[in-house]
Amino acid sequence: MKKAIVTGATGFIGSSFVDFLTKMDIEVLALGRKEVNEISDARRRKLKSAQYLKLDMNEISLLGDALSGMGWEAGDDCIFFNLAWGGESGLSDLNVAAQMRNVVWSVSALEAAKKIGCSRFIHVGTMEEAFTQKYLELDHHKNNQYNRHVIYSVAKIVAKNALEIKASQIGLNFIYVLHSHVMGPDDDKNSFLQVTLQKLIRGDELIFSTGEQYFDVISVNDCSLGYYLICQKGRPGDEYWVGSGDPRRLREYVERMYNLFPSGAEMQFGKLPYNDIVLDKEVFSISRLAADTGYKPTMTYEQTVRELHDYFVESSPDK
Repeated sequence: MKKAIVTGATGFIGSSFVDFLTKMDIEVLALGRKEVNEISDARRRKLKSAQYLKLDMNEISLLGDALSGMGWEAGDDCIFFNLAWGGESGLSDLNVAAQMRNVVWSVSALEAAKKIGCSRFIHVGTMEEAFTQKYLELDHHKNNQYNRHVIYSVAKIVAKNALEIKASQIGLNFIYVLHSHVMGPDDDKNSFLQVTLQKLIRGDELIFSTGEQYFDVISVNDCSLGYYLICQKGRPGDEYWVGSGDPRRLREYVERMYNLFPSGAEMQFGKLPYNDIVLDKEVFSISRLAADTGYKPTMTYEQTVRELHDYFVESSPDK
């Protein structure tokens, strides 16, 4: 891989991945829907060594024309990495139309990648698919489990199937990627562990479910490493999970975080109801990724939490 095109490049994971690629001397074209001056300073710094093109996914079919106007050529060693995915007012807003538009745009991106001569197309799914696959098997006349991410993840599953079929039809190498929960500085989503860390910093009340469900966490740096190795060594037609290789029960992640930054507040497990699918540890397996690419995480959970803690402290308005 000498070149890469990355969609969703202004996001938390996307900007970090672009930064990783450019540090590996890969020429990157970063695509995003925002004007440059609308991108946060932190993410704009991560994109500084890439060439940025404002192109909304509803216009991705025009990519070839845009590249011609820029004088940028993909070449036969260019990988198209599709991270872009959005919602009307958030990924889990249960908006069916907004989520299904992502499916259409993903297929359009695949077709654009083929047209400009990319050697392979890599599409990123979501950890929520593992919950949804089991959720869809339930008899909802008898079971009452609920997952607010279900429309989002169903659309991801539809996109995967559509992309596999279309890639086969047009003759473009296709790889599908899933990943565990990603943590790191500059994440603007209020994920459970991120919110918990903020509560520890503020000394807020700590009320949780039993926390017995299995979970997995990786740093944004290790997520980028996994992506990079898949670009380089992933097998066309395969599916890879990027994770830590050491999933634990959610309660343990909270307890380990508390041991690092104890607030003095009591951890009250079991006070909140949990009414969702419980995953097996095997769901988070990275064995195929490790075997095919040599992937091995570089950061421990504790290092990841410390990095995020320092970011919160440094960026606090009270500092």
